[in-house]
Amino acid sequence: MDKLKLRVKASDYELEAEGSRDFLNEQYEAFKQLLDAVTQKSVVSGSRGKMDFPSPRDSRLAPLPGEKAGIPPNPQVKSFQKLLVWNDRTQRVTSTVLPDGPTRIADTVLLLLLGYRELRGISHASALDLNQGLRSAGFDDFRLDREMAPYLKARLVLRSGVGKGSRYRLTTRGVKQAQELVQTLAALIPDPLP
Repeated sequence: MDKLKLRVKASDYELEAEGSRDFLNEQYEAFKQLLDAVTQKSVVSGSRGKMDFPSPRDSRLAPLPGEKAGIPPNPQVKSFQKLLVWNDRTQRVTSTVLPDGPTRIADTVLLLLLGYRELRGISHASALDLNQGLRSAGFDDFRLDREMAPYLKARLVLRSGVGKGSRYRLTTRGVKQAQELVQTLAALIPDPLP
């Protein structure tokens, strides 16, 4: 019997195992349960059954857990990868492209909030993190509460807390508007050459 290897990395947690297909399935399921217990959220969404490992004779690449063979990747995920980046050094989301117009700061906050939601699974972001993200994007001389007032009034974003301790999160309408903004800005960025 051939030994198979499995390596899975999810956020700060990593699983590396070697052995038979059944052993790797058991280790993978235990790893998923451990992550669910730690984060209270499923890291690998969509995979309900056992992971199917390719046989040694199979020359084609098998899909990752949660992906379906023959289905092209979600274009929105590709758009996120072009626009929003998680910086491990600063532990913050950054945007590679900035919106333009009179609400550019508020639109950038929408992008950052969507980045925290999609890239890290965090629904709230603190005012300090958002201020730092805006400063790293090149915005100076702004007040976050004043810039976000129209979006708070339109119920695209909700705020809790006061002052520097404020936390912001997207509503369902805010998520939809942020995703539309991602699609619009991603169209401006050319795809990398193969």
